[in-house]
Formats: sequence, structure tokens, C-alpha cells
Amino acid sequence: MKIKLLVVLILITFFSFAQNSNYEKWTAMADNDISLQPEYGNVEKTESQKADDENFKKDILEYYKSDTISASKKMSDLGFTYLYDKGDFITAMRRFNQAFMLNPKNADAYYGFGTIFFNLGAMKKAREQYDKGLELNPKHPKILTDYGTTYLGDYYESLENGKENSNEFLVKANEYLEKSLDFDKKDSNTIYKLSIVKMYIGDCNEAKELLDKAKKMNNPNVTESYEIELNEKCN
Repeated sequence: MKIKLLVVLILITFFSFAQNSNYEKWTAMADNDISLQPEYGNVEKTESQKADDENFKKDILEYYKSDTISASKKMSDLGFTYLYDKGDFITAMRRFNQAFMLNPKNADAYYGFGTIFFNLGAMKKAREQYDKGLELNPKHPKILTDYGTTYLGDYYESLENGKENSNEFLVKANEYLEKSLDFDKKDSNTIYKLSIVKMYIGDCNEAKELLDKAKKMNNPNVTESYEIELNEKCN
């Protein structure tokens, strides 16, 4: 069980080094660099930092013709490019902060903050940022999906540590993943993760139906090991 759960958890996270030790290292760096803290740590910036911000905003808003929404979206998009394509958490966080600076109502900035914490294994910290994003856009399917996934991570950890509240995490994971699917029924990532949750809950029929959907959508994360586990549990 533990090995299979570990395989599933690796599949649903974006980087294999999402461990608490990495979060501790990140925190140590961020303590000395506010650009690595969400919303710049909400601290007063130095005059030099303020000047750098003004120069940045002047240049980018000149390019985007004073459209702060489009400029902010560009920065958050760049953040995810650095995060997913390059695994560069530092540059990604700085782009998400610039997105926030340009438009504090950009939910994707908070999605980015949360996703960095998620991949560092800091699930509670991730949810804090996702909550802020959902306040701005309650129908943000990607935030909802990853919110649910944090509880799937907590479920695995609780089993590893022998805690008795593991099923509570499954209920939460199911809640957020189903809500996400309500808003985007074509996201194969959500469908596959919900299949996993349904399997652990014991809803075998729905788990199989969701897996079939994910496979038909050519979800790249579907593995033979998960199909074997599903068949073992549900036959």
C-alpha cells in the first residue's frame, strides 16, 4: 500500500523533490529575500526596491499600453513557464510577485504562490494561497484541483505516520476535485486525480469510469501500476 501510494503521489505532484526539507531551505532563503515571499512578505520595501519596482512597471506598462491586467497575466504566465518547464522556483516566485504587484486581483498570482508551496511539500501553506485565489475567483478550476490534491498528499502522509484521520483528507480531496470538475469537465488531470480519490473512498464504479475517461483523453499520468491497484481493490 505505501509503495503504491508513493507512486500515486509522485504522479500527482510536479516535481519529485517536494519534501519538507526543501521547504525549510526555501524559507531560509526567503527570510533574506522578500521577492521569494508571496506578496513580497507584505513588508515595507527599501527606497532602492521601490525604485526598481517603478522602473519595471514603467517599462512593462509602456509595452502593454497601461493595461495592468494584461501585463499581470503575462507575468503569471511566465511564472508557470519557469515553474513547469524549467523547474526554476526562484524566478517563478519573482514573476508571480510581479504579477501581484501589477494586479493584486489576479487569482493566478496566488495560484502560482500556492503551487510553489505545494511542490515544496508545504500543503497548509499552499492552501493559504489557494484560499486567497479562490476569494478572487471561486470558479478557478486549476486552483480547486490542486487544492484537492493537497489533501491527497495529506492523506498519504497520514497513512505513513499511522494517523487515524486519513479518511478526513479523502473527503476534502473529493469535495474540491468534484467542485473543480463542475467548472471544467474536460480537464483530464482533475478526472484522473478524482479517480484515485474515488478508489480510496471505495467508490469503485465511479473510479473506473473516471479512469476510462482519463485514458480516452490520453492523460499522460495514467500508469499501469494504478490500473493494477484499482483492479485489485475493486474486483
